[in-house]
Parts: sequence; C-alpha cells; structure tokens
Amino acid sequence: MRIVSCLAVLLALAAPVTLHAQRIAGAQENRQLNPVSVGFSLETGSYVIGEDIKVSVLVRNNTPGTLTLGRGDLPSGVFEVCRANDPQRRNLARDPNGCLPRPLVLKPNEERVFDLNLTLAADLTRQGKYFVTFGAIVHGIRYETQVKAIEIVPGGVVLEGTQLFAKDPGRQRHFTLVRWPRDHIDRLFLRVEDTPDGRFFPTVMLGAYLPIVKPKLNIAPNGEIIVLHRATPDYYVRNVFWSLPNEFIRRASQNILDPATADTARLRGMQGDLDAIIQKNEEQRKADHDKIERIKASQKQHRANP
Repeated sequence: MRIVSCLAVLLALAAPVTLHAQRIAGAQENRQLNPVSVGFSLETGSYVIGEDIKVSVLVRNNTPGTLTLGRGDLPSGVFEVCRANDPQRRNLARDPNGCLPRPLVLKPNEERVFDLNLTLAADLTRQGKYFVTFGAIVHGIRYETQVKAIEIVPGGVVLEGTQLFAKDPGRQRHFTLVRWPRDHIDRLFLRVEDTPDGRFFPTVMLGAYLPIVKPKLNIAPNGEIIVLHRATPDYYVRNVFWSLPNEFIRRASQNILDPATADTARLRGMQGDLDAIIQKNEEQRKADHDKIERIKASQKQHRANP
C-alpha cells in the first residue's frame, strides 16, 4: 500500500482537477501506464455534522483483457480519510474490506461508476477539515485519485429543542436547527443527536432559509416533529418527522403560501391587466376631453358668426 507524505498531500491539493465523463473528478490520464483509472466527485466542499456525504467513484479497466479486483482478502476499492491536522495521518475509513463489491470484474476498457455515502464509509463525526482519496487495488497495488479536501462544520445555531421518551426515561433526543450556505443560498438543516450514548441520526437539509422569521419547532408527545420555516418572501416550508426511540423518519415536506402575502402575490400577477385597464381609462378620458373641447370651440365660433 502506497504511503503519501504530507508534502505530497499539499502538492496534490494544489494540482488542477480533471473531469471524467463530466461527472467524476480526478481520473488518472496515464492509461498506458496504469491498468486502471480511478476518480471520485463530491457535491460540495463543506457539510454539516451528521449530513450524508454522497460521492460518486469511478473505476476503469485500461487493459485489453478482463480485470478482476478484490481477489482473495484484497478489497476492490478503498477510501483513505484523515484529518488535516493529524501528523500521523490515521485512516478513519471504517471498513477494511473496502467500499466496492468483491470481486469486481471489469471487461476490457469497461468503466463502472458507484454512488456511495462517505459518512457510512468513514468516521466524519468531528468538526474539522479532512483529506480524502479513493483507490482501486490491482495485484496488491493501490491506484489512487488526487487528494480532495472537505470541511465538516457545525453550522450556525438557529433553534434547539429536546424530546423525552416516556418508555425510555434515560434517553433524550436533541434537535438543533442550524443554517449554512450552499450554492450561495442559506439553507436550514436539522441535526439530531441522542444522549447519553451520543447516537447520531443523519442531518437533514430542510430547504432554503430566509432569516426574517424565526423557525418553529413543535415536538409532540407521540413523537411527531414539525419544523416550519420561511424559505422565500412568499412561502414557508413545513417538514414532518416521526421520532421514535430507535428511528427518525422524514414523513413529508411541503411548501405553504403565506396568507399574509397571498393577496399581494395575486395582485402582482394581475399587474399587467391592471395597467392595461388604467391605460385604457386614461385614453378614454383624453378622448372625452378632446371631444368636449371641440364642441366648446364650435359653439364659440357659432356665437361669433350667427
């Protein structure tokens, strides 16, 4: 297994990223030298603690023959994840058997893409910056992607609440609504953590967030959790969850038009018709005025010349 020095990590972070099939970043270009090309892509560079980190990984057979990865005890493909400030570069990947099916059989020049959850593959429960690589193993040699950096953030706390369980009085479930920008838009996230065992449920992105009205978090005794927040000047978003001792399930999400702005929105939609009516009335008023002036002028001329 190839060990990458800290200097190599820094150099790799500065290297340009290449695209593979417009979907996978970091694919190796030296196909003549390596039996496989590998790559992986991320949706964004920062994630809220507990959020699922969806990644796509690619493996391509560059040889003219069939290639089998994951023979015997060797994994087909593995992640290496380490904290940026860890001088020992301890690998936080959870599964030594890797993240891909074993064995993985690739036909000549065949490429496969796998959609994975990095949160399940590695321990990313702590705030901080992490370095991530993906590698495919062929005959005991690992062929790696370029290093990518991701940041795990707590988000800015907006609102908190706690759920108690009558049948499990020792357990408490803590809900934290946090805001964090993504694609240049503020988003609202719901973080869920139990005490005293520290169990996490996946953090949920609730949608765009407009911080002009404080969100509402309703925790019902039967375990129904309702979050209502402002998403746009005209709409709220209502999310409903079932929170049970061993489960946390999203049931529904819907947009709700704000009644206070509904009339204003309808008026904006009718503005073109209103403008046309006003213009027509103005034209009629001018026509009537011109007609009256012509009548007055005619009457004046008639009096001057009886």
